[in-house]
Amino acid sequence: MGTLDRDGFIPTQVNARARNELVQRGFTRQPLRVDLDVGRALQSLAHAAWSVPRDKYYEGGDRYRSLNRLRAEIANGGVKVSPVEESTPYVQLEKYNTTLGGKPREYAPLPQEIAGSVGARKLIAYHLLNLPLSTPGTKYLVNLHVIRFTATPGRPCDTSPPGLHKDGEKYIVTHLLGRCGALGGEVVITDNDKREIDRFTMHEMGECYVFDDDRVWHMLTPVAVMDGNEFAYRDTLAFDMLPEGWEPEK
Repeated sequence: MGTLDRDGFIPTQVNARARNELVQRGFTRQPLRVDLDVGRALQSLAHAAWSVPRDKYYEGGDRYRSLNRLRAEIANGGVKVSPVEESTPYVQLEKYNTTLGGKPREYAPLPQEIAGSVGARKLIAYHLLNLPLSTPGTKYLVNLHVIRFTATPGRPCDTSPPGLHKDGEKYIVTHLLGRCGALGGEVVITDNDKREIDRFTMHEMGECYVFDDDRVWHMLTPVAVMDGNEFAYRDTLAFDMLPEGWEPEK
């Protein structure tokens, strides 16, 4: 991964294997390429998860969430990434989220020095360049979420909606930021016929997966506490990557 210049341009290279897997099956899970900036960004985002406000829209457990928006443009040899100051509400169609769909949800942003750091923008640039739709000139809106699931005895935390679902975004990237004292939190990916493609539990900071929401279904099993523990958490960094002009199927 290269360095950020004054115009927000980040030189980077395509991970051919990741792009090929996205083309062939709509899902990839390649090891993250980490440098000093990316390592620092992951650590800062993991630390920020402790101060993210509780998700007031979710009553099924104790979940916390932030939202920052950025814009990006694919260029020759890299990606231009810049923050967006305004923060419009986050909305999913009822078709994709039967419990919260159609409801504008407002989440507090992280400070720009964290969400807009060089390392965070390098992560975005790296993943964007691997996407099948990314040719020079393609523009994206990127939603950056830090999401914390916490659990206590008798109170696990689940996704909304639970079970296999789609989010109504185009491409979604999820990185693990931290996990402690937890049971569950297993990721399941299937094709559109709901035949399982992969099933795994992330343990390493920065570990990630990417999928094309049009082409797969996904789920996360509920996060619960290990026997004997009083508290557990699973923190993730997620990017929704939305090409300009793209809209979910209604």
